[in-house]
Amino acid sequence: MTPVASHLIVIVLFSGLCAVFGDTCGRSDSLPDPTTECCGLDQADDHREISGNAALNQFPWLALIEHNAGRITCTGVLISSQYVLTAAQCLYHAPKNVRLGEFNKTHSGPDCLNVDGKKVCNNGAITIPIRSVTAHSEFTRPNFHGHDIAIIKLAERVPFNEFIRPICLPTSDITVSPPKGLRLINAGWGSGPSSTQEDDVVKHYVELPYVPLKTCQGIYETKLNKLSSKIGESHICAGGEKGRDSCRGDGGGPLMSEQNGRYTLEGIVSFGPVPCGREGVPSVYTRVYSYLPWIQSVISS
Repeated sequence: MTPVASHLIVIVLFSGLCAVFGDTCGRSDSLPDPTTECCGLDQADDHREISGNAALNQFPWLALIEHNAGRITCTGVLISSQYVLTAAQCLYHAPKNVRLGEFNKTHSGPDCLNVDGKKVCNNGAITIPIRSVTAHSEFTRPNFHGHDIAIIKLAERVPFNEFIRPICLPTSDITVSPPKGLRLINAGWGSGPSSTQEDDVVKHYVELPYVPLKTCQGIYETKLNKLSSKIGESHICAGGEKGRDSCRGDGGGPLMSEQNGRYTLEGIVSFGPVPCGREGVPSVYTRVYSYLPWIQSVISS
């Protein structure tokens, strides 16, 4: 992603609520109920700019996907205690581990920030081996623009805490009657033409305008003709503001909606313009709502 500003969000620590979350939500393979407090909630202050660095405890469902020798090429999203959703193209390099609870991806041990004159730290990331991966059966390479979705099963259930917890999956299709002026959020560790060196290593985010599918298809037909036919009903588009976009390293990461402090996973980063952050050209995401039956079938098998 390519943020245009750096903004540290004040962290609010609720250790008591963390204990309640862990006791209530447990470590279940099942997808958490979106009507409960077992998904989509973080403990960061609700003040958020259009783009910038995230708080230590913000977007605690973000995952880094590690390949050989700890090399990171993709992002994922924790959807239950043992499953991570990502893009099918991210399985090309045979991922080995998933890293959760991370802030600075180049630093080992707890990450700390100075917030209002106080030193605040997370617990440090944990690395979990991958047990199995399942890409959508209709995904094909090198044409990876359709059915670009995959599920990673972890070798063990992860402990939920302030810095590691799942996001909610959608219960309705946000593209049917989107709110006027809808903006969606991409978060991760991706880099782009507007990124600084710090942006490339710490967790950050960017807000993007929702773009209706027909509008998105028309833009790609005019400006990126080779890709226009690849955009269909299983996609959702967002972006088109100069310097703000999902970008290199964000593949498999989340496109989220937020309402009353609860985040829902609407899309998975799939493809977009090169270079990213091109004015007038949104990026294209796998629309998660289209794949809910498939996700449930994989997890239940």
